[in-house]
Amino acid sequence: MYSNPMTGLVGKFELEIQVPPEFPEKYRPSLIRSAELCAVKKHFEHPPEFEISTKEVAVTAA
Repeated sequence: MYSNPMTGLVGKFELEIQVPPEFPEKYRPSLIRSAELCAVKKHFEHPPEFEISTKEVAVTAA
């Protein structure tokens, strides 16, 4: 993860998928494609709208 020095916000995520030595080389591109389809990644690419509010609640004595 890298922060943008101008904004202080996250500017880049790096994801490393660690595989065992015996993991077949021919499946590595498929593994990367699967990660590209990840729902969490998609949400970062197209973030949802945030709606922030407050709510008053009663505090009860314990």
